[in-house]
Amino acid sequence: MASIKLTGDTSGEITISAPAVAGTNTLTLPAETGNILTNDTSGTIIQVVQSTLTTGATSNSNTYATTGLNLDITPSSTTNKILVHCNFGWSSNTVDFGFYCFGVNSTADTGTQTTVFNQSATNANNSIYFCTLTNLFSPSSTSSQNYALFFKCNNATTQSVFFNQRGIGGANGLSTITAYEVVA
Repeated sequence: MASIKLTGDTSGEITISAPAVAGTNTLTLPAETGNILTNDTSGTIIQVVQSTLTTGATSNSNTYATTGLNLDITPSSTTNKILVHCNFGWSSNTVDFGFYCFGVNSTADTGTQTTVFNQSATNANNSIYFCTLTNLFSPSSTSSQNYALFFKCNNATTQSVFFNQRGIGGANGLSTITAYEVVA
């Protein structure tokens, strides 16, 4: 069996050995700096990107608008999936509800919609409630993808929905969005 030995600058060595099989195989090394991924089995997370936001936003509309919480991730393969997870604060000024969903490349994805409920009109403006939203996307692309959190009101004529803040203002929360590239 043929092998190559690489000796470290100060100590140690790495041996690269050819498999004991007939035929010719080629291993192409990437033309970039970094580490070589040796475990690319299905389900392996190979990239993580996170963004945080401490400012708030208000919606008085029943049309989806961005909250300002977003991130960009570039998949390394067209077959890989992107798992997006968001923890966010919200409030409402009535005993009503609002809607939150992910947006992909500036377009709300209503298939990821979640409904948030305010149970008490008395305390609606005084509290920040926290919620999570998670979805697995299949971008089928190696181009940069932007994932964002969008929101809207249930009843825009009588309600306001607040992202990451109390309805009476102040006391903003810390909201996060995290994207994981998963080998498919």
